[in-house]
Formats: sequence, C-alpha cells, structure tokens
Amino acid sequence: MNVKTTTTYTIAALLAAALMLSVGVVGNESGCVTSYDPSKDYFPDKVESKYGSGFEITYSGNAKYIRNNIANENYVLYQCGTPVPDGVSATPADSLQVGNWTKVAAIPGSKVVLSSAPASAIVEALGLQDTVAGSYKFLTVTSPCMQKQLSNLPRIEQTYATPSARRRNTRSHGLVRRVSYDLGSSGLQWTFTTYGMSDPRSFSVNPEDASDMLGKAEWIKFAAAFYNKEAEANKLFADIEARYNALKKPASAAAPQTNVGIARYNKVANGTILGWTMVPAQQWLAQGLSDAGLNPYTGDMKSFTSADDFHKAVSNWDILIDTSTEPLSHGGATIPEWQDLVSGYKLNAASAKSSAGNNSLQFINPNAVYRSDLISSTSNATDADEHLQVQPDVLLNDFIKLSSASTGAKDARWYRNMPLEVPVDWMSPSDCSN
Repeated sequence: MNVKTTTTYTIAALLAAALMLSVGVVGNESGCVTSYDPSKDYFPDKVESKYGSGFEITYSGNAKYIRNNIANENYVLYQCGTPVPDGVSATPADSLQVGNWTKVAAIPGSKVVLSSAPASAIVEALGLQDTVAGSYKFLTVTSPCMQKQLSNLPRIEQTYATPSARRRNTRSHGLVRRVSYDLGSSGLQWTFTTYGMSDPRSFSVNPEDASDMLGKAEWIKFAAAFYNKEAEANKLFADIEARYNALKKPASAAAPQTNVGIARYNKVANGTILGWTMVPAQQWLAQGLSDAGLNPYTGDMKSFTSADDFHKAVSNWDILIDTSTEPLSHGGATIPEWQDLVSGYKLNAASAKSSAGNNSLQFINPNAVYRSDLISSTSNATDADEHLQVQPDVLLNDFIKLSSASTGAKDARWYRNMPLEVPVDWMSPSDCSN
C-alpha cells in the first residue's frame, strides 16, 4: 500500500479510537434493558437531519421513528427489552403493498448484514465493524480491512418470491419480483441495503441520493440510530461540517470562472463507439463543485452521434470528469486508462484539439481530465461508491485541488488524473494494516 492510501485508513482508525475514548458512558443504552419504565426517555442522545439528507427522525420514549423519503419506507426502532410501541405494526412479509412499507426492529444492532458500500463506510467510521456478521454475496468494498473481515463471514443469498408476487421498485418504477435476504435463523438481525425492497428485515442507506453535500454525511447519523450511537455520530458529523465550512469558497469570491463538466463515451463490446453524452451534475455534486469555486455543467443531458458536435458542445469546459467504462468482450466492463479516453473521445492530446475536427479542447493542455476511481479494489469496487459518499469535507478538498491545479492535480483522494496517467490504487485484504 502506498503512503497516501495508508494515511486514509490510518486516519479513519484513529478517529474511531478517539471517539470511543471521548464519548462518555452516560447516554443511550449499549444493550438490552432488563426492566421497562414507560415514563423514561430511553434515548437522551438524539440526532436530527439539518440538510438535504432524504430522511427524518423523531424520538418518543422507547422508540425512534425514521422516515426514509428516498426509499419510501418507514422504520420504527425500539429499545431492546421494551415493548413495541402501541399502535405500531410492521407491513407483513408477504404483503403486495407498493412502497411505503413500515419495518420494525429492536435495537441496538449487534449482528447485521451489509449489502451497501456506503453503510460499510459508515460502520467503519463509527468503529462498529464487530457488529458485521455477514454480507450479501455480491457486495464488494474497497476498504482493505472490511474486505478481510467479510472474507471470513457468511455471504448471504437473496431469495425471490413467485412471479405473481410482484411490487414496484422505488428506483426503476417498474414491476419486479419480490426479493429478500435469506438471513435464516442464525440470529442475524437485519440487512443494510441500498434501496427500498419487500423485505421486512432490510433497511435502506442512501447517502448517494442526498441532495446536499453535508446531507450525505448525515447518513452517519441515520445508521448510528440503529446502534444507539447518536453521540458518536453527532461528534463525527460536527467535525465534518466544521471542516467543510472552513474549506468552502465564499459565493462572492472573485475568481476566473472555471467550467467543469461530466461526460462519457458509449462503447460496445466490439469496440464501436455509439455516441457521446454530456451528463448534468447531480444537485449535491453541483453544490460541491460550486463550493470549490468551479462552475459545473447542470443543463440537460445531451447525447451526440457526431464527435465533432460533441467537441463543440464541450469546448468551453476547463475540466472534464469522465464516467465511461470499457466493455469486455466476454461481458462486464473495466476501468479505462488515458489511451482509452483518447480513443473514446477522439482526442489529439498533442495538439489539444479534437481528432474529429478542429475544435480546441481546453481541458487537454492543463491535464484536466479526471475519473473518481483512484481508490478501487481488486474485486471491482470503487471508493467513489463507499467512503466518498459520506466524507463531503474530503471530497470538497478534492474539488479545490482540481480547481487550483494549473498543470493537473495529482494528489487528490479520489480523483485520478488521466493525462498524467496516475495509476489506480488497487486495494486488497493484504493492504489492511489495522
């Protein structure tokens, strides 16, 4: 492991250790209670969602009520050793209800299953790795230590209901077969997953769909509520919030406008390029780029079948962020390298012009073409789907480096400089140092 990546995970470990030392023992219960007092506030430590996270949480006596607006689900978490609150009933496991499920669980968590890379990052940040007791068989992560841990734990299958038992998927809005995680009778409590589903023992963790940069980090609070670790989450978030606001460029700061856009070429397995696409930045991403002093492309998604037309459309971009993939002949895809991008975008890197016309492309000469796959795993995961999703302060620092580099940034955490051919940091369990 190189120095930069070692620093990444060492800092995370030290932060988790500092949290365990700094948070007092008085607060939310760490286990089940032995007697129930209906007049007691069982959760003196609380969290709230202040930014555009996509969830809301309220507390009452022995229960927490969470509304996940992104997954269109409702979660009722009650203190282990106390009764389910009056009037609360979970949506039956065999229900054909479309969305808006109510799911009920006793907390704190101690044996959970991961099917979400951002949830894995949050569990690590909170120092709760020991609560992970299994993972979905197709989950891949970049964290070397989590890779090592998951390799020694059960890999959980999904089970599918009969074709007649179908419900609407909240993301695709199409009818899909009902699916759940096969947790069996081994004492596994629930699965942290990535979307709302017809499984009464799955809970969706969605920082990638938050509308605000700091709202992404608030999902640390969301997951912490399942462990009664609100105090730890509040401290983590306060530190992230302070660092983010200290880095953020004032809106009134006078600076030359630096345009940044996201694009991809669309290639099929036989090598044919079908076209090129300009991709508008999501709301949270546009906010982060703007807070770094950049001017992101937020217009309509536009597709081109002519490379020359595409180059004309992006000719005023100073920075290009690529999201292309290189298809494999036997199926699947791999990470592109710089020569793939030169070919895929039909660039003439030597002259900083299009090879399909005479359009000058401003992002070539300053070496300002990037991809967010600098930290990736040998099992085909990228940290852009994991730690990047809940560390907006570090992400903002990356954007500032992209903005201020005159000859291309080489020292970003997640963004790999393609013209300078910065290599991928491939993570494997052998890189775990803690």
